Amino acid sequence: MSLQPAYAENDVLTDSACRPDPVRVNPSISATLRSDYEALRNDVQQANELAAEFQRQLSGKSNDFAQLKQLFEKTQEDLGHLHAGIAALREERHRLANEAMKGEAYKMKLTSVTSERARLRIDLEVIRNALAVSKEEMTRCLYQRDKQIADLTVENTQLKQALAEARRRSAESTQSSPPVPAASKSLHDDGDAASVEIAFS
Repeated sequence: MSLQPAYAENDVLTDSACRPDPVRVNPSISATLRSDYEALRNDVQQANELAAEFQRQLSGKSNDFAQLKQLFEKTQEDLGHLHAGIAALREERHRLANEAMKGEAYKMKLTSVTSERARLRIDLEVIRNALAVSKEEMTRCLYQRDKQIADLTVENTQLKQALAEARRRSAESTQSSPPVPAASKSLHDDGDAASVEIAFS
């Protein structure tokens, strides 16, 4: 904003225009106004320069603000990705924890199954040994039974032969001996029967 003086420097006031007031009019007012005008013009110029500088600074600040805004938006986006990554890591951690717990359970179950298998192997070995002993005992018993059967068969054969021989001898003695009374004959028969019974006993 520039101020223009009310009149030019070379303008001359005439008596017809305005008579100077010896009390109110200062003869050096033109020089004072000129100096004030120059000072004011310098102030306005400095103000314009300062405003231009402020405008440039404001433009730089606007650029900085735009950059900061862009950086803030990118930071928010990265923060969102970070939160998503943290959530994914938590889910992965929970999954791995569950897998670890399942692994421990499987390990305990494997240990239990291994011990059960070892116990069953021991029981199977005991049963096998018992079956082997039982088989040997059964074989020995069968051998003894067969031996007893063979001995009894031989003894039975011998007894049968002895009985046949006794009957033959009895028949021969009966044919060669004279007739005896019935009482003696019955007594003799009773004696033979007793001898026969003694032979079978």
